[in-house]
Amino acid sequence: MSNRKNTSNEEDIKGLVVFREEKAQKSQQQQEVAPIEYIDQEDKIKLVYDFKPFGGNYLFSLVIANQSLAPITEIKIRVRYPDFLFLSRSDPPTVTIDSIDLEEGEFQTRIEFEKIDEHSNKQVNLFFNPFRLEDEGTIRAYITFVNNADFVRALDSDPIPIRFDPISIERKILPTSKVSEFLNQNEIKKAIKSVGIAIDNPFDDDYYFTLIQQTIQQFNFQLITEQKEKKKKEYHAWYFGTELVSSKDILVIGQVVANKLEWLCASQEPSILISLLTNIYNEFINRLVINNVINDVDQVINLECKYCGAILPKFPKKGVEIECSKCKYKQTAWKD
Repeated sequence: MSNRKNTSNEEDIKGLVVFREEKAQKSQQQQEVAPIEYIDQEDKIKLVYDFKPFGGNYLFSLVIANQSLAPITEIKIRVRYPDFLFLSRSDPPTVTIDSIDLEEGEFQTRIEFEKIDEHSNKQVNLFFNPFRLEDEGTIRAYITFVNNADFVRALDSDPIPIRFDPISIERKILPTSKVSEFLNQNEIKKAIKSVGIAIDNPFDDDYYFTLIQQTIQQFNFQLITEQKEKKKKEYHAWYFGTELVSSKDILVIGQVVANKLEWLCASQEPSILISLLTNIYNEFINRLVINNVINDVDQVINLECKYCGAILPKFPKKGVEIECSKCKYKQTAWKD
């Protein structure tokens, strides 16, 4: 199995891939007089890529490194991925992404850069969430660019197989005094799913908290404790269990805070967290539809900042901008 600190506990993606620049063997004087068309770029344009769990997302990272003494231009990137993945955001956020339905079962995203200077690189990070589990597919990148001799050259990644296996949970008791100890283990990874409900009805904290608890209990977790602070309108419930295939323990916290509905998960296996959050989210959507809370899945708003991936501090009213606590960018989560 294979996502932009704060409540999201995501690590800084800067420095994910580091390149050592090759020092030119020629003197500075020789570099100045050498015609650019004579500069050899063959085998000096590199593509490095990776696909891995990253917080509550999967991260597909691409780095195009120009290790030559001349720039390359007209860089075009195509990323093909299966339709059970949803591209939630990119880094840098200024990258313009054009996604199209390529063929049955597959999508394609296109990204372009005008230029990559000599001895420099461009990195693009694409963050994906699975729509559903138990499917198989591949993700792959295709790169073209124009070299200093005006020839088009290409770089391709190998296809990376993607498969999300189902998970099965067994209840397990964890004393409340041990929760902090569990979360502070060195190998523990954390992920969060935060949503808002885009409906005009008054926000019913108690109702949504009950729905959150029912969703978690659906997957056979053991309730540890719960806490309700009605004056602050904050509701929290802690659950624990063991994933049977991997034998890894999982802590799940369901909460209602600042009109946000959230599930926070922690485990030693990051891929389990993403699969679990996918299952919980899909089950929660089903319950909203069955109970006639929403008419369309688009009424459930993802509260991950579209610029940096941090969780927004609250779910604002319709059409109201909110500032991300981390990157300070303003955005409208619930559009008119």
